[in-house]
Amino acid sequence: MENNKLYFVFLFLSILFVGCNGEEKIEKWPEIGNYYDSSKPVAFETMAPNWGRINESFVIKGNFPLDTKLVKVYFADKEAVIVNNNGQELYGLIPKQAPGYNEVTLEVDGKKYTSPDVRFKYYQTQSVTTVLGNFDTSDWVDGGGSITLDEFRLTQGTGIATVAGQKGDNFIFLGGGWGDRTYFVSLDDRMVVKLTGIGFMGSVAVDNTREKATIMPRSGGAVYTAAREDGWTLNSLGINVPAQNYSGDNQGALAYAEDDRYVYCRGGEAFYRINLEEKSYETMFNYSDFPEEFAGLNTKQWRSDITYSKFHKCFFFSFADNNGILKVWQDDSDKWNVERYAGFRSGSTTVLGDRLNDAVLRRPMGMVVNSSGELYVCCASGHCILKIDGRLVSLVAGNPDKSGKVNGFPTDAYFDTPMCISLDSEENFFIGEENSKVIRKMTIE
Repeated sequence: MENNKLYFVFLFLSILFVGCNGEEKIEKWPEIGNYYDSSKPVAFETMAPNWGRINESFVIKGNFPLDTKLVKVYFADKEAVIVNNNGQELYGLIPKQAPGYNEVTLEVDGKKYTSPDVRFKYYQTQSVTTVLGNFDTSDWVDGGGSITLDEFRLTQGTGIATVAGQKGDNFIFLGGGWGDRTYFVSLDDRMVVKLTGIGFMGSVAVDNTREKATIMPRSGGAVYTAAREDGWTLNSLGINVPAQNYSGDNQGALAYAEDDRYVYCRGGEAFYRINLEEKSYETMFNYSDFPEEFAGLNTKQWRSDITYSKFHKCFFFSFADNNGILKVWQDDSDKWNVERYAGFRSGSTTVLGDRLNDAVLRRPMGMVVNSSGELYVCCASGHCILKIDGRLVSLVAGNPDKSGKVNGFPTDAYFDTPMCISLDSEENFFIGEENSKVIRKMTIE
């Protein structure tokens, strides 16, 4: 087994080497021989290890064709990535799956094979790690253009959106509410590129392809777009949305919904839809249309958020100054509806429980919804990440009402004023904070 491990490490390093040329193409795997005996039946004999976590390696021994188009491996109902096989040994990566014991199935040309000796125990991964910046930094270090991931330093992350990369996920983040600080972060190449020219930072949103972004600066209500195919170059849409918010500035929070032709903007007095193709906007509704739901809310506050949930078919609006979240949606007749969804209770400590009857959300800001319909919320003054699932509010990460700069297991970690949050393609989280001076990645399966 030790030799197998050494071989897999060598193979994996070889793959990384040929994949680092920056081109988006699949390189051919190195030839490793063909030991498949077609005169014998397909066999699934053993697998090692018999436990593990996502993206760790495994080896299956037996007798099977070399063609990886014909051969598949499933852990329960989750298909694994097959790295290579030589007909007797198949190398792959463990997929994300339900915790506990799961059946492993080898499928060859549509026929399934199992082994009575194989039971795989899956351990879920949960962690908070730093992906950009340093807790001990004192000022910005961005090189003025591009700089390596290791050299870059920041002091604030107030907006973030995950975008598609060559081999994985990258992200665009807004650094603070002032200056000209919009950055594209390439985890592929371990580089940070400054996207200049739009002034004070406001909001960023990414479409469903994760290859196009819309950005609105804090001043002026202008709308900028950027696309992966253009190297994330910022282009003005040539319109100004009256999204007046904080102190007379225009800082409308942005979100895409189902149709990528449109991006939605939450302003200080109304909710807008921006048509990216026609370069125009229209008012969906004024807040004064819902006097009871918006009563007492500071609708022009800065640094509150909007997100769209495909699961719920609705938008969520956070109101940091009012400790609450609204649910906003269109019914079958296209009529807009608004209801108070969570929080709106005052208090000096974070409280979990029923989302309306019990919960105290201390300055909710950034939000994101996963594919299961769970709403994750950055509570800035609560220094924690909460989850709303159905009517229940629970703790996901951080130590409520205690600020700090500590990574580790999510509920052992400490955050310092979390402001923004985004999901990547594998539903990991990227989190920006006002005071931690880093961007962090949170993995919670």
